[in-house]
Amino acid sequence: MNICVFGLWHLGVVTSACLAKLGHNVVGLDFDKDVVQALRKGQAPVFEPGLTELIAQQMQAGRLSFSCDAKEALNQAQVLWLGFDTPVDEHDVADILFLEKNFKKIMPNINEGTAIVVSSQAPVGFVNKMEKAFVKQSGHKKCYFACSPENLKLGRALDAFLNPDRIIIGVKDEISKEIFAPLFLSITDRLEWMKIESAEMTKHAINSFLALSVCFANEVASICEQTGADAKEVERGLKTESRIGPKAYLKPGVAFSGGTLARDINFLMKLSVKHKLPSYLIKAVNDSNAFHKKWIERQCGQLLGSLKKKTIAILGLTYKPGTDTLRRSLAVELAKSLHGKGARVTGFDPVIKSMPLSLAKTIELKQSVADAIRDADAVIMAVEWPEFLQLGEDIIHLMKNKIVIDPNGFIAKSVEHKDLNYISVGLPLPLWEGSGEGTYKRMRP
Repeated sequence: MNICVFGLWHLGVVTSACLAKLGHNVVGLDFDKDVVQALRKGQAPVFEPGLTELIAQQMQAGRLSFSCDAKEALNQAQVLWLGFDTPVDEHDVADILFLEKNFKKIMPNINEGTAIVVSSQAPVGFVNKMEKAFVKQSGHKKCYFACSPENLKLGRALDAFLNPDRIIIGVKDEISKEIFAPLFLSITDRLEWMKIESAEMTKHAINSFLALSVCFANEVASICEQTGADAKEVERGLKTESRIGPKAYLKPGVAFSGGTLARDINFLMKLSVKHKLPSYLIKAVNDSNAFHKKWIERQCGQLLGSLKKKTIAILGLTYKPGTDTLRRSLAVELAKSLHGKGARVTGFDPVIKSMPLSLAKTIELKQSVADAIRDADAVIMAVEWPEFLQLGEDIIHLMKNKIVIDPNGFIAKSVEHKDLNYISVGLPLPLWEGSGEGTYKRMRP
């Protein structure tokens, strides 16, 4: 098929490259000239393992190109795939007007009979609203709309697109289903067809359920810390329960961050207000997560007292492993808060080679783990990069205090027999004694 993917950041670029790999002729469209020019040189706007190589392969094969010209990009398009990463502000409120404005810009260039897929995160009713706007603007043109919510995972996006568990597709009627079926069957035969509104709601429900699971696991872990229970063992007990299962999102650790989960929680809360319905549970998820976001800071305060002039090293700065984006990173949020309390914050990340100007005074970026943790009062394991699994004795001795805060328990096995004061979400909290000089050690039972 001839496909135009509109919106070229993470979602749109991954979609474009993967559809080309499947044999389709794809034109990626975006009005940001810098992004398009970089893509034409094979440079993806965000790091994703294997993405740069896939773009180069498909461009060389002649199946993938990029354009800023809507008329050119849509000229032969049988499918228009809306693939913008929906912007969110610092309060996880999505900018839906951004999606609407961009879609309305290209309406005049959409061909009769085009199949239009919306994958961008948007509230229930968005696709119907866009279809009505299109009908009003175009008059005589007949096009077909579908909602297929994005289900990519940063760091594993290519595999998530090409080998999905299943694909959710919302359509209006059987005719639309017949039109969209060949497109989605080129990806997988595991298709779940439903109403457009049901597909939109499914995305909200999935992300809200995942967010609820994260908060539940962390609330249980907080009680474990105070009672001598081990949350990792409790996690194992939960996941071996047949009514829950081994893939449940019940791992104790850091709070969820970024806009992906929180965006859908806010969609549901707004819909509840709109329809005058209570949202006790959904609201509680946000409140619980906001409290747990401060877990690392609470540990730092308990162990170090005042943070003024204390050196705290943060290992891993990106939003998650497998990406180079710092936007909405929990590690960055933590660094800002610690710096605001007077701490000196050092940091290292294997894919970050320089800090943006807005963060340069907040985080002293180092070029190695050793440089980052030298003379540190505490080390925080913030992002699960494999490089951090080898925290050897030759590095540990550089710390001022042997305090490692590893919320996810990522390096637990690596440091099991090392002389460290090791703190992780859900482990019984140790008792501490101070030397009176700002150094602490675990009190052995």
